Amino acid sequence: METSGRTLKQRVYDEFGEFLIIALYLWVIFGLLELHKSMVLAEHHIDFTYHGLALINAWALAKVMLAARHLHLGKQFNEAPLIYLTLLKSALFTIVLACFKISEDAVVGWFRRESFHQSIADLGGGTGSGVLTLALLVFALLIPFVGYGELRRVLGEGTLETIFFRYRCSLGEEKQQDVAKSGSSQT
Repeated sequence: METSGRTLKQRVYDEFGEFLIIALYLWVIFGLLELHKSMVLAEHHIDFTYHGLALINAWALAKVMLAARHLHLGKQFNEAPLIYLTLLKSALFTIVLACFKISEDAVVGWFRRESFHQSIADLGGGTGSGVLTLALLVFALLIPFVGYGELRRVLGEGTLETIFFRYRCSLGEEKQQDVAKSGSSQT
């Protein structure tokens, strides 16, 4: 059951790892937004303690984002300059996430017999400008995540991880090591 050199088990493992990374990133974003909201409301002496929802939202929206990745949104622009592609994909992911979240809240509200406006009241206060502001925040916060993914794609598998997560010696030491290697290979 091999597909392009990878077994089903390897593909599932890779997908699950990708899902965890997306969920962790979204959890951090949503957690910080919830923390900010609770701090603003605390200034007005209003209790707010829905921090657990950030994790649930992160898991749900990570699945949506992973599915959106498999739709290859913006793939036709893969040869464009990386900044344009990063901004475009961040915008596309923001639209997908916003549409899913609004739809999810509307369905939950429908089961609770709430109006559409009541069901999305938690999204930026339920107003159009509040939802747009929240979407712009998510867009801005997705840019580094999408940019990292695009750099990883362009540089090749493992290169960016090596650059970010391995210990490096100073530039002078690297040159000395290169000279020593080339000198030992000539003898």
